[in-house]
Amino acid sequence: METNWMEILAYVGLGFLGLGLSGSAIGLAIGGSAVTGMRPERRNNGIAVSVLPGTQGLYSFAVGFLCFGPLEEGKYTIVLACGMVTGIACLFSGWWQGVVCAAGIKSINQDRMGMGQAMLLAVFPEFYAILALAFSALLLFG
Repeated sequence: METNWMEILAYVGLGFLGLGLSGSAIGLAIGGSAVTGMRPERRNNGIAVSVLPGTQGLYSFAVGFLCFGPLEEGKYTIVLACGMVTGIACLFSGWWQGVVCAAGIKSINQDRMGMGQAMLLAVFPEFYAILALAFSALLLFG
């Protein structure tokens, strides 16, 4: 039986999507940890901000799901590229979004910022995960 190295690389690309899931988990842990120190009357606003890094995991999952068709068609290099781009972008985007969320949560708790302002700031790191998702979709279907 001959080893198909390109197919193996495609599965490595799918493995990279685990980085995006990890970034989401890290960001959620950072944001959630910040909520634990909030005053009870502000806690609901903090919880709303803390869940934002969860989307990077969804983007990684979506790209993985969308890669099944091209994987069956033998488009191995595209699957590798999509997995790497999305996984790495979502790792750092989710992680740093969690840091921004934690800072916003602290500011909400200290009455220096409203929930809307904290969420707006948290959207900026998210934008790069969205770009990675869009780029992967263009590679897969464009």
